[in-house]
Amino acid sequence: MSAAACQQALDAVFRADPAVQAVLGNPVRLVEAPVKLAAYPFAFWRRWETKPVDASVVQSDEHIATLEVVCRQPGAEIARQAVAALATCAAAAKPNPLGARIVLILPLYSDVMRSADGRSWLGIVRLKIIADRI
Repeated sequence: MSAAACQQALDAVFRADPAVQAVLGNPVRLVEAPVKLAAYPFAFWRRWETKPVDASVVQSDEHIATLEVVCRQPGAEIARQAVAALATCAAAAKPNPLGARIVLILPLYSDVMRSADGRSWLGIVRLKIIADRI
C-alpha cells in the first residue's frame, strides 16, 4: 500500500472522528504542511517512512508516520488533548482502502513540548501501520 493511499485513509478517519473534531475543529484542521495563516490548533504529517515487510505468503508494507500538532493556546492542555485524540482514534481505526488491508495501527510514541520560540506548544504522535497488499 502506498504511503499516499495510507495517509488518505487515515486522514478520512481523523476527519470523521468526533473526539478529533472537538480539538482540531470541524472540519478538522489537518493540513499538508504548516503555514503561518492556519487556524490553531492544527495537525500535519511531519514524516512518513515506508518499507516492505514481505512474509512468505503475504506482501506487506510497514509505515512509520509522524503527526505533529501545533497549538498557540497558553499551556500544554490543548496539545495533550489533540495528541490523545489522534492516538486513540488511530488505535481504534479500521480503514481498508481499495487494494490494501490495514492489519495494524499502533501508536508508538507521543510527546508534548514547547516550541523553540516559546510561543506555541507542539505535540507529536508516531504511528506504526502494517498494510497488506492485496
